[in-house]
Order: sequence, then structure tokens, then C-alpha cells
Amino acid sequence: MAPSPFRRLEHPGSAVFRFLALAVALPLIPGFLFFPALLPEVLTFMGATFVLEYGAAAVGIGLGLPAAYVLFVLSCFGVGISLLLFDLLGALGNLSSRIRSFLEKSGEQAGRSRFFSRYGIYGLVPCVIIISIYVCPPAAWVFGWDRSRSLALILGGFLSAAVVTTLACLGIFHIFFPLR
Repeated sequence: MAPSPFRRLEHPGSAVFRFLALAVALPLIPGFLFFPALLPEVLTFMGATFVLEYGAAAVGIGLGLPAAYVLFVLSCFGVGISLLLFDLLGALGNLSSRIRSFLEKSGEQAGRSRFFSRYGIYGLVPCVIIISIYVCPPAAWVFGWDRSRSLALILGGFLSAAVVTTLACLGIFHIFFPLR
């Protein structure tokens, strides 16, 4: 049996703690320090990220938060939720022989197609944009793709979409494509 591409997690609580530190505490610190008058808006925006993902940029900009802060919060959320899902799925795969068997069979199925085994991981970029960031870590886990590379592609797609959404909300595209 091939070793799992995901590291063994001793306690799922450590994954949850890291998620809370990255996706909640880290964005709240600058919110408290630099925008104390906008604290309800900051909390509303952070809550919207869980539902709207990168689309929450529209909420943040609409609430009057600076674009740099909006992108910072979205970045923290993307990293935090991806790592949480990878860690929890890795722990689940390490605990159950049924799940390990499923992963081995899935990896074999994916490996049968040379094209899919070579280029399938790049499908994470459009997947995060079109479907959801919540789907990509489980997909990478099921197909046995490299965790670091998968994380980089997921975050690249997520942050690209976040930047485009933020720029659209700021009206920057009207400079290049004026409405007449």
C-alpha cells in the first residue's frame, strides 16, 4: 500500500484550531486595529465568506471595507479552509481501512488515464471558480494528488477569482470597457 499523500493528524482539534487562527483570528486582528468603527461590517463580511467564498468580495466592498483588507480576509479564509479540509480528510483516511481501500481504487482509476494523471490536477483551478473551494480538497484527496501542489492550484484559482471580483466591484473594468 502506498503511503498517504497527506500527513497523519494526531488530533482533529489541532486542524480546527489552525483554521480558527488562520481564517478567523488573523483577519480580525487588523479589523480591530485599523477599522474599529467598522467592526460590525468586518464581522458581517467574514461571515459572508463562509457562504459566498470569493463572491464575498462584493459584500466587503459594498460595506465600505478597503480592497486590500477584503483580499487579505479572502486569502486567510482560502488557506484556512483548504488546510482544514486536507487535514480532516487525511485523518479520516488514516483511521479507516475502508476509506484507504477506496482511495487506493480511486488512485488506480485516475492513474489509468495518462492524460488525467498528468493534467487532472489542473482542473482544480476552474473547479474552485465554478463549483466551490469546499469541493477541491476532497477531489485532490480522492485522486491522491500531491497536497502542496493541489493547495497551490486551489489557492491560485480562488485568489484569482477574488481579485477579479474585487476589481469588478471597484468598477475598474469601466476604464477598459466603458458602458455607453
